[in-house]
Amino acid sequence: MASKDYRYTEIQAIMPPKMIWAIVALLLVVTGLFGYIYIAQEFLGRPVDENSVPTHWALIIFIATALLTFYVSRLKMITRVDDESLTMSLGVIGKRQFLLESIQSVRDYDGNPAADFLGYGYRIGIKQTGYIGREEKAITLKIQEQKRELVITTADPEELKSAIKPGE
Repeated sequence: MASKDYRYTEIQAIMPPKMIWAIVALLLVVTGLFGYIYIAQEFLGRPVDENSVPTHWALIIFIATALLTFYVSRLKMITRVDDESLTMSLGVIGKRQFLLESIQSVRDYDGNPAADFLGYGYRIGIKQTGYIGREEKAITLKIQEQKRELVITTADPEELKSAIKPGE
């Protein structure tokens, strides 16, 4: 399978590294606690009394927090432009693709995206939807058949705009 050539690729952090490490540490503690509960009940023969978590739930919570920990530790906003489309994603979820021919206008965003959208990540506002990363600059796209404009933070708005609209 051949790799796809991109005209533009940018990877942005959603949270500061210290915040990610704090969340990962907290999730690891929770994962460890439920892992211990499962092992103690299943393999060490500790009784399951009326106040404890049943073995199967301890295993399910252990697996869920382990997967969540992995996802949070790798959470990044990815912007890619190839010859046909603009692709936005937050790791493995939140992936959206827009055909370049459907983009009606591209302009600089006026304001502070993180403050205007009240945070980072995939954000939905009244008139705009945003992929908001740690960068302070952004562009706004008007896309056919979309009710809301799309706001994308970027380190280099001019390069992203030229990748989206190369002929202009």
